[in-house]
Amino acid sequence: MLRAVAFVLQSVLAALVAYTTITALAGWRTPKPPPVGDRRRRFVVLIPAHDEERVVGRAVSDVRLGEYPSNLYEVWVIADRCSDGTAVVARDAGAKVAERVDGPGGKGAALAWFLEQRPIGPDEAVVVIDADNHVPPNILVRLSDELDSGAAVVQVYLDATDPGASWISMATALSYWASNRMVQLSRHNLAWPVDLGGTGMCLTAAALEAAGGIGASLVEDQDLTARLTLEGVRVHWVHDVRVHDEKPLGAGVAVRQRARWAAGKRASARRHAMRLAGAALRRRRWGPADLALRLVQPSRTLVAGVSALLAVVAVVATTDLLWPWEVWAGIAVLQFVLPISFLFRDGVAPRWIVRYPVLVVLALLWLPVQLVSRWVAGWYHTPHRG
Repeated sequence: MLRAVAFVLQSVLAALVAYTTITALAGWRTPKPPPVGDRRRRFVVLIPAHDEERVVGRAVSDVRLGEYPSNLYEVWVIADRCSDGTAVVARDAGAKVAERVDGPGGKGAALAWFLEQRPIGPDEAVVVIDADNHVPPNILVRLSDELDSGAAVVQVYLDATDPGASWISMATALSYWASNRMVQLSRHNLAWPVDLGGTGMCLTAAALEAAGGIGASLVEDQDLTARLTLEGVRVHWVHDVRVHDEKPLGAGVAVRQRARWAAGKRASARRHAMRLAGAALRRRRWGPADLALRLVQPSRTLVAGVSALLAVVAVVATTDLLWPWEVWAGIAVLQFVLPISFLFRDGVAPRWIVRYPVLVVLALLWLPVQLVSRWVAGWYHTPHRG
């Protein structure tokens, strides 16, 4: 009996590695941008901000100094229960400001509150930008082209402003750089749903209505992705437009941030995983099932660490329950080497790629993140330095 259980568990782990490897290969190709559209789309750019006076002015200025005609968009900062000068700084930078003084915490709750006060018109699209972001001048131009080409929901590439600031920020940046191509771009190329990232995302009024609004979960982006997918609305990925944000510097901040993500992901999986699997069966399309799997599967870094651990145990332990150590060593090496090739493919500088082993830091954070996430009861605001 024990041998059968061990075989099944190892088979599931190996199958998961095989699946993520094969699907990642679809991200090797970089698609061409869509043709230039009319570029007459109206945008409402929303910047939710809780005590962000250090950084919000730059985000507003980035959008306002962009290439898109200023009469076709509005920039709103949602000063959410702020105790500092966020609203003043945002107004000085040229944004309109909506001040929310009470209510539940969290980006999703703040966005939902704003959209109740100022609904999006049928000819508009909403763009969400975090207060700590650097935004490229062509973002609204490219989003307009994507919408003119038929997309209803768009997510742009999420990059890091501070990869070299600490071991934690470096590991986080490397993880994002790899997953942007191996997960996000691969799903786009396969015409499967892409994950919304909470910032750098754009939705038409029709898509927002179909999903039932932004929502106020701990991971409003992930929950919104699932609801859009259930309604048959696919998220498109834009690989050539990059929004940069700050990554946590210390382990404490990283653990609290990731604990919120873990708690929210579990909640989203409970709400949506089975419904997504059912939608895949009804539509005879694999995309919703792939999203359901992403909601329940562990991270690639953790799977690679477990594979390496099994290889070590197979060497030192006198047991026939494990597959040969060569098998697990090969699986671990594959998971380590494959992302490096994708980092080179994406043009990541060699000075960062040689530091790829620091991803073990994120693997070591898995246990404290899971423990802390069991006690997460509300939103955690990640501090930004500017």
